[in-house]
Amino acid sequence: MGKKRGAGITRTQYAAFRGADFSTDPSLVESCRSPLCTNIVADGGGMPQKRLGWRTVQNLGDTVYGLFGAEFGGTVKSLAHAGTKLYVWADDGTPTVLLSGLPRHKSRAVFLAGKLWIVTGGGFYSYDGAEAKRVSASGAYIPTTTITRSPSGGGVSYEAVNLLTPYRKNAFQTDGESVTFTLDGEIDTSGTVRAWVWGEEVTAFTLDRAAGTITFASAPAAPDAGASDGLVVQFPHTVEGYAERIDKCTIITTYGVGSNDRVVLSGNPDCPNLDWMSGLNDPTYMPDLGYAAVGSEATPIRGYCRIGSSLGIVKADDGSDSTVFLRSAALSEDGEAVFTLQQTIAGVGAVAPGSFASLLDDPLFLSRSGAAAITSSSLTGEKIIQNRSLYLNAQLTKEPSLPEAEAAVWQDMYLLAVPEGHVYVLHGRQTKTFRSAALSDFVYEGFYWENVPALCWYVQRSGADEELYFGTADGRICKFNTDIEDMSRYSDDGEAISAVWATKYDDDGTPAVLKTLLKRGCCVTIKPYARSSAEVYIRADRTGGHEKRVAGKPMDILDFSDVDFERITFNTDESPQEIFLNRKVKNYKRLQIIVRNAEPNEGFGIFQITKHYVTGNYAKR
Repeated sequence: MGKKRGAGITRTQYAAFRGADFSTDPSLVESCRSPLCTNIVADGGGMPQKRLGWRTVQNLGDTVYGLFGAEFGGTVKSLAHAGTKLYVWADDGTPTVLLSGLPRHKSRAVFLAGKLWIVTGGGFYSYDGAEAKRVSASGAYIPTTTITRSPSGGGVSYEAVNLLTPYRKNAFQTDGESVTFTLDGEIDTSGTVRAWVWGEEVTAFTLDRAAGTITFASAPAAPDAGASDGLVVQFPHTVEGYAERIDKCTIITTYGVGSNDRVVLSGNPDCPNLDWMSGLNDPTYMPDLGYAAVGSEATPIRGYCRIGSSLGIVKADDGSDSTVFLRSAALSEDGEAVFTLQQTIAGVGAVAPGSFASLLDDPLFLSRSGAAAITSSSLTGEKIIQNRSLYLNAQLTKEPSLPEAEAAVWQDMYLLAVPEGHVYVLHGRQTKTFRSAALSDFVYEGFYWENVPALCWYVQRSGADEELYFGTADGRICKFNTDIEDMSRYSDDGEAISAVWATKYDDDGTPAVLKTLLKRGCCVTIKPYARSSAEVYIRADRTGGHEKRVAGKPMDILDFSDVDFERITFNTDESPQEIFLNRKVKNYKRLQIIVRNAEPNEGFGIFQITKHYVTGNYAKR
């Protein structure tokens, strides 16, 4: 804000705008921020403008619990979990049902080894670009649990049991005499048993399922020399509860040694502090011993974020246990992956599993006190938590459904949606506000949107393009209008976007002195659009704190590609335009200028607000 005095007249200019500020009283915010800011975002130069609108592209008729997609063979395939079904869909065309019987629960997915891997809380699924299936039903990796086993038992443990399948293999040394072989577990009462002798499948055998033995019609041949595993038997041996450990997971990410080559699952309400890691590039293999107990079992894991080469594990906050753990990865001398855990931070935990996302390498999640980031202290190098949403927290933290919040990063913005249709925005392109000399101690500029009923997000990326979709509770898939060039891009499904930007409730540095706003010399400089308008209101203590309309008009530019004959204009000037207030306001102590636009298919933006006033007597009350 700039002030200039002369000849008894003072000029104030509100410019170089930043973002919203709900952190304090409207009279105490900085002049570059707005205490009343709705459906506004920063343009490329940082000036406030109306956000883009959105439109419905599909209606699936039931709650959308998850949206995700990936590129398969050069073609992007988009999936939706709506109601109890999994669909593949496009903006146009009829969605195709891939699966039925899914639970009514939020779902999440990652891409690894050419497939999408989806957790739903009631099943673990994969999609290869053509077919979707439950991993535990078919296609899961069958481990060889025992090798060099003698006919009567023993041997060497080789691979861990796979939680996703009851099947396992035993490899036996054959002696040319033994016909009965004892497996390392009972055989289920149902399920196929297969056997291979020196690589050739054989079927001439009988089973004692309760005893866990297989007997051949003739003894498998001995090796030509020495001892070798000449017999492999594949059989089902169900361990109660194993499959549910993975099927009930609701959180998924990827991690590995130097790359993201394994999936990590957690969020099972029966095992809240446990997570499981898959085999190398093979999420169909979830070893029963490949789990970690992360901190106290009283506090659940909420989500994951990448912190350099480590994987941050963030838990809920119970006021006593560590809330952030770091998992590191390395190779042992024999080439095996080794994962270690280190507890780092206590006191700040996550409240929403869907809130984890990285904004320009800044790992963010939602805590009870706002959006938080895990970073390193510049003094000690220790991991610390920094709050990044200071200007939004007073309103954000009062939202009633914070545990259901969902985040996405789109066009360098962290978007945090709550079920009430509100979105809180942290803008990565805006200049950060540093609270100390430490480079990690900063706050993002923030914005607040309404009428965006996002229950889940999906960012579809193709090269430099980023299309933003969201799913709704009433079954719609909606898309932000980045691909629309005309002014209809500024509407929500054809309805107006109600946008507002206001100055601080300004006492001009002299609350004890009465001021009078002059009739001349006060204006709002509006950003040019083919179709735009603005309504200007004044709020002052003189008016009892109520808004009073003082100016407003269309601010269109002639555009032959988008002509409205009911409000046709011959103005071709694409430079900023002014709306002059032409209204005197006498003897106020504090005054706020509010600019609104609530018309469909109109752009709206503000470059600056200028007022001229004179000072008068001292205020008596």
